[in-house]
Amino acid sequence: MFYHIEFDIAAVFVTLFIVYYVVYKKGLRRHANRVFLVMLLLGVISEFSDIFSSLCNNYPDEFTRSFMDFWNYVYLCTHNILAFLLDVYVFYLLGYQKSKTISLYFLALPITFDIIVLLTNPFHELVFYYDELDRYTHGPLFIVLYIVSISYMVFALYLAIRHNRVLTKGRSAALLFFILISFIPLVVQMIIPEYLVTLFFESLGMMGILFTIENKDDVINPITGIYNRFALEDALNDAMASNDKTLLMVKIPNLNYYNKMIGFENMNGILSKISMFLETEFTDFMCYDCNRGHFAMIGDRIDDAKIEEIKKKIFDRFEESWGKGKITLAFPVQFGAIQLPEDVKTMENLQMIIDASFDEKRSSVMDVPQIIAEYERRVLVERLIDKALKNKSFQVYYQPIWDYHTGKVRSAEALCRLIDDEFGFIAPDEFIPIAEQNGTVLEIGRFVFEEVCRFYKEGRLQDLGINYIEVNLSVVQCVSRNIKESFDEILKKYNLDSNCINLEITESATADNHKVLIDTIGKLSESGFSFSLDDYGTGYSNIAYMYEMPFSIIKIDKSILWKAMQPENGEGLDGAIIYLENTIRMLKNMNYYVLVEGVETLEQKMLLERFGCDYFQGFYFSKPMQKQVFADYLKVVNA
Repeated sequence: MFYHIEFDIAAVFVTLFIVYYVVYKKGLRRHANRVFLVMLLLGVISEFSDIFSSLCNNYPDEFTRSFMDFWNYVYLCTHNILAFLLDVYVFYLLGYQKSKTISLYFLALPITFDIIVLLTNPFHELVFYYDELDRYTHGPLFIVLYIVSISYMVFALYLAIRHNRVLTKGRSAALLFFILISFIPLVVQMIIPEYLVTLFFESLGMMGILFTIENKDDVINPITGIYNRFALEDALNDAMASNDKTLLMVKIPNLNYYNKMIGFENMNGILSKISMFLETEFTDFMCYDCNRGHFAMIGDRIDDAKIEEIKKKIFDRFEESWGKGKITLAFPVQFGAIQLPEDVKTMENLQMIIDASFDEKRSSVMDVPQIIAEYERRVLVERLIDKALKNKSFQVYYQPIWDYHTGKVRSAEALCRLIDDEFGFIAPDEFIPIAEQNGTVLEIGRFVFEEVCRFYKEGRLQDLGINYIEVNLSVVQCVSRNIKESFDEILKKYNLDSNCINLEITESATADNHKVLIDTIGKLSESGFSFSLDDYGTGYSNIAYMYEMPFSIIKIDKSILWKAMQPENGEGLDGAIIYLENTIRMLKNMNYYVLVEGVETLEQKMLLERFGCDYFQGFYFSKPMQKQVFADYLKVVNA
């Protein structure tokens, strides 16, 4: 039999190109990628040995028997090991690692049998032998080598199909392509052994893997040079499937703030230095850039003592500055360690922990149970919000606003309340921010506005002395483009004049999206609405914004009043009293009406009267109350 080596020669060039590309690009560092590199190197050896062994077998008179034996044994061993390594590669790639060590030992049994049979062949010559003319001839056990290789291929194919959801469609297709393109020529060569096509088609399959599964451009963060969030997804699936992984989290706070402070380019340089520190200092772990200044490291299980050692190294390094030259920063860091999978049971919770922001007010060590509890609480509140919207079970309470000039209640603030039959009262400070983040605040705002309009009309509030009701606008509502049309539609539905509603805008809303806010208020002003600025003095003040907006009432936050006079003991800071008095005087000189929130005692009321405050709101007059109670209250105080 004369063997044709042309395909083997082509395979050598293809595989050497792949090896060069992987080494030049520095490749990837995950276990599967290391196995892939070993497969490539073993493939080169197998291809060269197949060429030399085929030449020896074609021209037996030109070579010694020992030379012929060497290359035949090298080829048969390496090529059969390649089939085994394919399964190992798929194992790591798919994260199929439950009882990993035991599984791989079991997987190695067939190839171990093959190697033993090959190494003992000189004694029994059942795999191959040389006939009386020194021609290379297959023995009765040679078919076993084919059977073992095909078995490995079939098992790899089974794993790839069974666990294809672990990979993207493109990568899953590339893996299947490699297995099939290696499997089919192997069968062909069993039938036509003189055409050595198997290794060539295997090299083509490896090239397909190189530019899909092994393409590090898809999984490397271009800024920090370490694995990105996409690669982390694969690693987390792997880690959750095993019982011996530790996930370490390193977070810096408020990345956007630092980007604005020193610029994106300088901050990217610092993030690169942090990545390099983590990657070089903790080589037993794979490092991942999770974006937003969050980093993850995944490695084999370590004990508490080792975790403490790593934590100390990280904290010690972050005590020093990062950067170079004039641009250096020192900032706090948060560290967390999670044993997988027992500490976190679901991928959803795991992702949430990774994404959870590092608040500098919190501990520098992550409290995983607390973070999970907060996340689950948020999910619950979101569900309760959806339920309340569906059932229209939000309630609107009304807190009276006392008019100093008339000695009557002339207005009230409408306050949304979420009270669930099962979970009870959910504070506005909890559900409103969540509703703003998921967008449901627009539906809540419309519901509150309509309830206020309905109550004002049906409760005949004007006859009870109420000139208007204050309705809060969230930050999201303030930048909503169609809010005017929505409110106009509701006013028309209840045949109500817009001057019956005063829209409250929090001071924090004026700090962001200023241009859109001005446009929104301008449109609402055209409909005749009046406006109040809520929470004045909480730290976002910009008097220039006030000039541009048609506020008629400025609501001073209760924190300013309470610093001037505490409701518990009537004591206060001299500086706070001066600030409160001068703030009221300044605002009144600017022709604003002034309302002070948080009035809880007669002494506070008398102090504000002395300063010339126009309106009072607080528990001294009344807590927020349901609409019918509010109507009854008005019949008494406004009689």
